[in-house]
Amino acid sequence: MIDADLVLIHGFWSSPATWDQVAERVQADLDLRGLRVHRFRYESPKLAMPFAATRIPDYNDVAQSLRSYLAATVSGRDTAIVTHSQGGLILQRFLAWMLNEGYGQELASVKLVLMLACPNEGSEFSRSIRKMAGFGRHAQARDLQVLSSDVTDARRTVLRQVVYADTVSARECRIPFRVYAGRSDRVVTRASAQSVFPDAETLPGDHFSILHAAQTDNLTFPTLKRHLVETFGRRPAITVAGDGAVPPPSPNLTESVNGENVVVRWNADTRTVDFITTPDIALSWIRELREEQPDE
Repeated sequence: MIDADLVLIHGFWSSPATWDQVAERVQADLDLRGLRVHRFRYESPKLAMPFAATRIPDYNDVAQSLRSYLAATVSGRDTAIVTHSQGGLILQRFLAWMLNEGYGQELASVKLVLMLACPNEGSEFSRSIRKMAGFGRHAQARDLQVLSSDVTDARRTVLRQVVYADTVSARECRIPFRVYAGRSDRVVTRASAQSVFPDAETLPGDHFSILHAAQTDNLTFPTLKRHLVETFGRRPAITVAGDGAVPPPSPNLTESVNGENVVVRWNADTRTVDFITTPDIALSWIRELREEQPDE
């Protein structure tokens, strides 16, 4: 069981519904049970309505509201944040703002960031569409242009004070970043999505199908699951081979192995050992138990 939170941030012209298939796979997976899923919503309409009493929020508006959202939903618990498209730029703007304001220690609970198809270097494909539709006046579309100075400044801060940070302080906080491009994405190229981030790869799919986790050949969910399990751990059931070589331990037993605590639970119905630790340490502990049994 994973005691952590997953926050999903959608992109341009989108909504939390874009995460439906990913969220369904996460919530149905037994290895991820206990993981709480939250979808951050912000306004991203196609066009601003003339004479409306509201306006389209820009990146800074959305990014600064993310602080209150995280405080209200995850409240300092271990958290992973996954973004799609423009959502990655908003997250970077949020992180840069937090660090510039001296709130770096509040970010310590963020244990993983995974960005999908983020236009880190802008999007050439939509330039003509933005021009024809008058998106130069769209508060969010402006930062989707190639070589946006504000986007570049935020990324520089994130790389220097998050990705390559050494500690947690008011001005820096190390958070692992995993960055993925869509293999057939024509909206955000691989060069733009991967940018200069160190842990960057490519997943099958275009800009939108990369989120179609219900498809059998989609690798986004298995990849996300792998990172979540690596980050937060899990308690898989390990079947003990042999003729009952391992006797039932006490229902809940904590052992110290190489300076790390190992919580072990015996399942009498399936004759398995559930553990909370790394597989190597748990298997080492099991082997020691087997070696201690007297020969018959």
